Amino acid sequence: MKSLISTIASVTATAMLVRSIASDFIPKEYRSYVFDSFHNLFHRFSSQFTILIHEFQGPSPNLVFEAVEVYLGTIVNSSTKSIRLGKTENDKGLVITMDKDEEIIDVFEDVKVTWRMECRRIESGSQNDEIKDMIAALCSELRCFELKFHKKHKEKVMKSYLPYIMERSKTAKEESRVIKLYSNFRNWGSDGMNLEHPMTFDTLAMDEEVKTALINDLGSFIKGKDYYSRIGKAWKRGYLLYGPPGTGKSSLIAAMANHLNYDIYDLDLTEVRSNSNLRSLLLGMSGRSILVIEDIDCSINLENKRKKRMK
Repeated sequence: MKSLISTIASVTATAMLVRSIASDFIPKEYRSYVFDSFHNLFHRFSSQFTILIHEFQGPSPNLVFEAVEVYLGTIVNSSTKSIRLGKTENDKGLVITMDKDEEIIDVFEDVKVTWRMECRRIESGSQNDEIKDMIAALCSELRCFELKFHKKHKEKVMKSYLPYIMERSKTAKEESRVIKLYSNFRNWGSDGMNLEHPMTFDTLAMDEEVKTALINDLGSFIKGKDYYSRIGKAWKRGYLLYGPPGTGKSSLIAAMANHLNYDIYDLDLTEVRSNSNLRSLLLGMSGRSILVIEDIDCSINLENKRKKRMK
């Protein structure tokens, strides 16, 4: 161990000496070659492994970068000196992201890793390969996450830690977004309305046994995605709500949406022109959502009217 440390120290000292000499005596065009050679030599003795995650992957945003940005915002701790803070109309609360040149230490299954955010300003007229795509060229800086850890943990980081981050960030984004309410006027529209209904299962006036059974059923449904996939059935659940106006049907739907964090799509059958139009509406819904078909009993009369028109 002592010999390894002394070797690294010797290489480091030599590299610093060579850099000093190179700056004075080696022509500019050869300096990068000399520096790269010593950089590679130093890394041969290093136990650290580094992964760079750039903001863009070719012409498209890097999904891994976006996932890491969300994840690190959820583990910011007291050792972090600077953060970035923001909020959009689609966010429930404040969104925290890592600031440039900051470091965050994370531990995953006893593996210690260090994250660092690096930013490099883009000079006007720069022809660097990293900024040839149009999206990055419009930015004033290029951002990159640097992930460092002991090289013996490379397989665990690649196969377990990074997939874990992707999953955690997906959950965090779902939990932080505002629930939307859509209607099928003009094919759901583009943005929908923010659902600001305060009803939850805690405040819902409902028979306790029925409420508990419903909550448990929803929980089983959420956890049953893999099961439905294995048996080859669509992952969905249906409930029939009936009763006169004012009995709490809409409040129950709002409580379910708030509990699941699902968007609501309110389908008015009188606005559906054909089967192909209905199919288009169903395909236009987000993956995790509640489809509400109001006054479904009236659809029988609606279908009879359509048949009469066809005759």
